[in-house]
Amino acid sequence: MEKKKLIYINQKTSDVKEFNVSFRFIAAILGVLAVLMIVFIKYSVAFGVNFTQNSQITQLKKENSTLKSELDRIGHSIADIRSSIDVIEDKDDLIRSMLDLPPIASDIRQVGIGGTNRSIASELELGELSFGNELIENLNILEKIEREVRLEKASYQKLLTTVERQQDSLRYLPCIKPVERGYISSAFGNRRHPILKRMHFHRGLDLAATRGTPILAPADGFVVSAGKNGGYGNYVKINHKYGFETCYGHLNKIYVRKGQFVRRGDKIGEVGSTGLSTSSHLHYEVL
Repeated sequence: MEKKKLIYINQKTSDVKEFNVSFRFIAAILGVLAVLMIVFIKYSVAFGVNFTQNSQITQLKKENSTLKSELDRIGHSIADIRSSIDVIEDKDDLIRSMLDLPPIASDIRQVGIGGTNRSIASELELGELSFGNELIENLNILEKIEREVRLEKASYQKLLTTVERQQDSLRYLPCIKPVERGYISSAFGNRRHPILKRMHFHRGLDLAATRGTPILAPADGFVVSAGKNGGYGNYVKINHKYGFETCYGHLNKIYVRKGQFVRRGDKIGEVGSTGLSTSSHLHYEVL
């Protein structure tokens, strides 16, 4: 086998040494070095992978712990929200009672639904987590709270509409005296007519007052009649909505016109003695 000769020269002493090396020896040395290099690279890569994985696992454990703490905090917040909704429901029932509305039935308040908004696959994925069951329970509670909030929102809107309607009806309800200092000189019902001298059904009240005393609208409404009207003399009629109408007879002067909108307390005329009347007074009817 052919051998190679290696010559070594010492630069300090100028000594020369010769070495005879075969090709097989060189190949063996190179093979050993290659094996050592492969082993080194393998273990270096394994160490790097293990180090990276361990770092990722440590980070995931830290994140998992943080998520668990946040989940516990969210659970407490959900409990507080649940308590607040209970208080709102109690107040809702109280307001409904005050407005003479029926309470929301308990089975309706349960706002139950069929199934869930989440897919089965999603449920299974969540269930595999260490805190999956707790997370699923909180999600179910949140979904129920969302439905309860929608129910209370609808109930609130109904209560608001009812209050607005009642406030509106109060504006149109004749509830003040049209002549502040007038006194009842003739009541509602059968009586002997002071001019015709026979029994006659009196459809209103006569409020005696001096001529020129202001007559006030007892509620908001639209004037449907204003002018002469037979035995009533100068006459005004107001439609107050919700089925109420008021009539005013024997006026000395009229300050409104047909179709005009008046508000409670507006001056619509003056007390007089026009038409079939013996003295100054206001004939007042509520229809």
